[in-house]
Amino acid sequence: MNKTSKVKTVISDKSYPLPIEMRPLWRICLIVISLAVVSGDKRYLDIKKVNILVWMLIRRARWDEYEDFLHGRTKDIPLVSVDTAMYKAVEFAIAKEFVTLDSGRIHMTKNSDDLYKLLIDNQIMKEEIAYLKKNGKKLTDRKVKELTGGLL
Repeated sequence: MNKTSKVKTVISDKSYPLPIEMRPLWRICLIVISLAVVSGDKRYLDIKKVNILVWMLIRRARWDEYEDFLHGRTKDIPLVSVDTAMYKAVEFAIAKEFVTLDSGRIHMTKNSDDLYKLLIDNQIMKEEIAYLKKNGKKLTDRKVKELTGGLL
């Protein structure tokens, strides 16, 4: 007995809300501000460090905990994990030439400079930028190892 059924595909124009945490452009902006604020004149950061910075920025409710750890006010190591959505955003950022990736380092480009200027000029992500200015450079290679247990 061979039964076949017909399935009709229906495509709707109805929008489907995507949480901001999953939107690539939002994550690309977080990557760019991390690079611009923390890297200084060298204009690149290790991808592991960027992963941690973006992880921290997304979790605003835990900013005090991360700050205490980064400034050495506590020995308690806060939870940080691999963020696959951040790595997907890096792929999009490379495709759109916002960044380049070389030897495990994410490098800024003219497009990332332009995006950062746009964010600054329009006062977008002010709190995140202020947080990075205060704490970003405290994320040393030693702190990265402590946070990841050497896994990243």
